[in-house]
Amino acid sequence: MHLVAIMSNLRLQDVLDILFLTFVAYHLYQWFRGTKAFKALVGLLVLGIIFTIARTWGLFLTTWVFQILWQVLVLLLIILFQSEIRQALERVNPLQALGLRKRRTPGKWVNELSDAVFQMARERIGALIIIEREDRVEELITGGQELEGTPNAELVLSIFQKHSPLHDGAIE
Repeated sequence: MHLVAIMSNLRLQDVLDILFLTFVAYHLYQWFRGTKAFKALVGLLVLGIIFTIARTWGLFLTTWVFQILWQVLVLLLIILFQSEIRQALERVNPLQALGLRKRRTPGKWVNELSDAVFQMARERIGALIIIEREDRVEELITGGQELEGTPNAELVLSIFQKHSPLHDGAIE
């Protein structure tokens, strides 16, 4: 009976509201799926369900504890998942969506790098090469030696030679 009453009072704005929230929830799911943050979001959802049940059943002490816990959890999650939050906010960058963000054109180093990679493949030399574009990788890199310069085939080949002092098997 309630469903009929709800459907009869449904406005166009309500339908648009539901569609918008569905769209946002789906994209949030797509962004966070497979990340550490997704597991935390599932945990928060479970805690939210427990909180709702406790409030519905009139469990005063449990409801009070959860209200305090939410305040601490929000701060803790912001601190723990700041990189994921930053990446999510960068994905919804309005300048990028409008095409106002500068696009970089590949330099001549791309050909140099590809020549070096194909030569290493012929010589069966393994290499881990990261080309930074939209996502920042500084926080993922540990150790290594920083070199200032434009990559060229000779430099890349020398880095990946086993007896080179700079050899660590990866470049960014």
